[in-house]
Amino acid sequence: MVKSNPFAALKTSVVMVAMLGAGCASNHASSAVPAGAPVSPAIAVATFDSLWALVKNTYVDTAFVRTQWTAVRDTLRPEATLVKTRSGLNSLLSATLKRIPDSHFYVIPEIAEIADSSSDQGGVGGTTGLSLRSAGTSGVVWRVDPGSPAALAGITPGEIVDKIGGRGVTASLRKVGDLPAAGRQRALAELLYGLNHALSPGSGRTVHVELHGGDGRTIDRNLVAVPATGTVSQFGNLPALTGRVILQRLETPAGNSTSCVGVIGFNIWLPALVPELEGAMDKVSDCKGIVVDLRGNPGGVGGMVMGFGGYFVDSALSLGTMRSRQLALHFVMNPRRAKTDGTSAAPYAGLMAILVDPMSASTSEIFATGMQRIGRARVFGERSAGEALPAMMDRLPSGDVFVHAVADFTDPDGRRIEGAGVVPNEVVPLSPQDLAEGRDGALDAAVRWIRSSPAIHRSRIN
Repeated sequence: MVKSNPFAALKTSVVMVAMLGAGCASNHASSAVPAGAPVSPAIAVATFDSLWALVKNTYVDTAFVRTQWTAVRDTLRPEATLVKTRSGLNSLLSATLKRIPDSHFYVIPEIAEIADSSSDQGGVGGTTGLSLRSAGTSGVVWRVDPGSPAALAGITPGEIVDKIGGRGVTASLRKVGDLPAAGRQRALAELLYGLNHALSPGSGRTVHVELHGGDGRTIDRNLVAVPATGTVSQFGNLPALTGRVILQRLETPAGNSTSCVGVIGFNIWLPALVPELEGAMDKVSDCKGIVVDLRGNPGGVGGMVMGFGGYFVDSALSLGTMRSRQLALHFVMNPRRAKTDGTSAAPYAGLMAILVDPMSASTSEIFATGMQRIGRARVFGERSAGEALPAMMDRLPSGDVFVHAVADFTDPDGRRIEGAGVVPNEVVPLSPQDLAEGRDGALDAAVRWIRSSPAIHRSRIN
């Protein structure tokens, strides 16, 4: 098996739904292989045994393993001997993973891995340029990339998405809303990841969407995905990933840095983006405040929070602690005292805001919660996914990749992030009307807070 050591790479699991349709909260198997494709019982048994053993030997919840996991094997392993098709194997793995109470247990099917990693564009996935979030039981167009298929089709932010490929969005969101509160946030994150995945198929593939605007007009479009733009990176057993850093410098009419606000947003925590993040910090380091936009960011390489966080602290503060069965690792930030060109510079001393939403997960939650708890940042937006477990990846006998949690994570106050998520200091629900009128409620609130603050300071932010 191919393994990634989470303590060598300091890696939390990447939510792969944007490319693959299998989220870190979704304890199930998914596959693009035809349902009737043959699978031998021997492969099914070996795959089940391998998955079961990995959980037994690495899952940090040893009480669960000791009291329940053997019963799962005794109940479900006989079914593996009866598996004859891919759909049968998927069902078996899904039933197995659903018994686990935490996130970060899922299977990336080999066929999906191959399909999403290969294309005429050298491994670049496809996108329609349309991103969706939720407001109550409505799926809302959140962002439309300029020049994208969605933009060229006349789709604009704030419009309501009724169907994606025939799937009713409102009905799906309503089902999530009816779930018990304990599991609702993770289920919402999983659903939103899946819907956005459907809007980002392989390059050249077509997605049918039905929408309506505030005037009630119906929009019916077939969107053909184009290659995603950004920095392409291969990490471990995962398919090729495309990362993007977006930088804005919001000036006042006077154009002076005392009221300037920098906005740095990125869609995934990957080492390949470090040069772009460093360059972005350099360009807004003279601003009164910086907003870090982690909305829609599902996580990535956990160790990056220590380096990126170092831009904002002048001492070695901890963002929290990762604990496996064997050891505890403190995520201590390393203050940055040099610019990208090597010249010396003090860590950024201005105000800091962080934006989160239900699709902010894993590494994003570790960073946002840690910065909030130590008093360095004020958080705006909506409660995050509550999926913050370090994980590793192993290849199964079936050829699939099994992502499984191997540690727990607690914030600087010793509280678990898993299940709780990041609770914003200022909750700003998504507003379709704001989007339609060109406003961004959470970002606007963060900018107002920075500009209304009487002075740049490093004191505890409440």
